[in-house]
Amino acid sequence: MKILIIEDEQSSADRLRRMLEGEHEMVGFCTSNAEVRAFFSDDAHAKVDLILSDIQLGDGLSFESLRTVPTSIPVIFTTAFDQYAVQAFQFNSLDYLLKPIDEEELHVALGKVQSSRFKVQSSTTDAIAQILASVKNQTIRYRERFLIPHRADEYLIVPVSDVSHITIRDGVVRLCTLQGKTHQLSMTLEEAESQLDPQRFMRVNRQFIINAAAVEKLSTYFLGKMRIHIAGFPNTEIIVSKDKVATVKRWLDS
Repeated sequence: MKILIIEDEQSSADRLRRMLEGEHEMVGFCTSNAEVRAFFSDDAHAKVDLILSDIQLGDGLSFESLRTVPTSIPVIFTTAFDQYAVQAFQFNSLDYLLKPIDEEELHVALGKVQSSRFKVQSSTTDAIAQILASVKNQTIRYRERFLIPHRADEYLIVPVSDVSHITIRDGVVRLCTLQGKTHQLSMTLEEAESQLDPQRFMRVNRQFIINAAAVEKLSTYFLGKMRIHIAGFPNTEIIVSKDKVATVKRWLDS
């Protein structure tokens, strides 16, 4: 199949490409709604059999541009939304892939398209946008605090508003607070990311999730990269790849 990928995180796009190459042809990569509109401004849709699309892009939700795409092209959404949103997708017979993308699940979804069992209605993007808005406003509940073991018979309660950043080092996930304290977490970085409000927290690279409120300043780094300086942690070096610099800046400027 000829596939268009809509994804604003380079690492996610590269992962999809690696899983698809050899069996399918990637006809394009778009990182924003503006690029999607530009891609379909001519007869480009004639060479697209399937779209793999992230939902949250740097310039808004992908539904904004997908409404202009010919309805004959099926769309498989990729999403980092939690189980409640996923249930909404399932209820409406819309296919999705939950990040981080699993290769086996990807090929199952592609198989549905190839066997013509995947149907796309003309109102797909409008319907899913309404579902997502409803779920986001009424159902999704992000973590508000962490309960952390402390000594043999005590637990500490750390509100998420006190979290500076969460990092992984030597296989151990640690939560760092605005007060300069560090606690070990018994969860993966992926689990922590999925439970935190993306308006307030972002995973800026493989090792760090940061709280926007903790960012003191940004500075340029080698080869187009960027360094994030966290208040209270002057020796903590958080480097953002060149491909993700624009996304992080937009997030911090929102």
